[in-house]
Amino acid sequence: MQWPGYHLVFFDCDSTLTRIEGLDELARLKGVAEEVAGLTRRAMDGELPLEEVYVRRLALLQPTRRDLRAIGHAYRENLVEDARAVIAALRALGRAVFIVSGGLYLAVAGLARVLGIPGSHVRAVEVEFDQLAGRWWDYQSHRYGGNPDERYLAFAPTPLAESQGKAAVIRELAAGRRRTVLVGDGITDLNARAAVDLFIGFGGVVWREAVVQEAGVFLTGPGLAGLLPLVATPAEVISLRRTPHEAVFARGLDALRSGGVILRDVSRRMLLLEAYREVGV
Repeated sequence: MQWPGYHLVFFDCDSTLTRIEGLDELARLKGVAEEVAGLTRRAMDGELPLEEVYVRRLALLQPTRRDLRAIGHAYRENLVEDARAVIAALRALGRAVFIVSGGLYLAVAGLARVLGIPGSHVRAVEVEFDQLAGRWWDYQSHRYGGNPDERYLAFAPTPLAESQGKAAVIRELAAGRRRTVLVGDGITDLNARAAVDLFIGFGGVVWREAVVQEAGVFLTGPGLAGLLPLVATPAEVISLRRTPHEAVFARGLDALRSGGVILRDVSRRMLLLEAYREVGV
């Protein structure tokens, strides 16, 4: 059997490439973590309309560029343990790697630089709001392109931006391309799965039941190496022997064989394992 591999990989940022959630970190930095958590609880309990919760949350957060730089630093300090090695291996194979996010573009772009991912491969659904103008937000589904005035650059905590917006970004990037993968851990990522050929759920930071149950592939964690045997082909793995990337592929194969990578399609898992056996890996 020839395993085809995948050509383009999208990573969600929060709790997939990093061990923290950007919104939670922003709330902590602003000293409003309890207030934001309280708003979320009230929304879940049906006490407040979601739209009102989002407006109040934005009013509490109001992140400045300094805040975003601080979150970017926190991202870099809280990388998933093998994220650098996995991204480097994918790039060594010539795979296109993108980071998509619900927002915080400036923080995510800093993380991308550390991972060797070009800025053109970062997409964040953003909310911009200018208090002086009284305009709370404008929706955008493309990467931040420069903002010379003093608008705040905020996380996009809305159903449109985070769910529909993220899915729209992935649909746009995946259009006309074959063999695409999205790696994510949240419900908003699941909403975009129809735009890609394979959705890989990640449980290295937090397990969300819907993702565990509905992902075509689920990585039990704590690292991302288990996705490599899926994205690469067995022949490519052989080509990376005696290179700096060999060890991370070996960990990924161990995860695949030991159950750390859960494939819903059992026959597909057996075919994949057989493909690696055939080439002696």
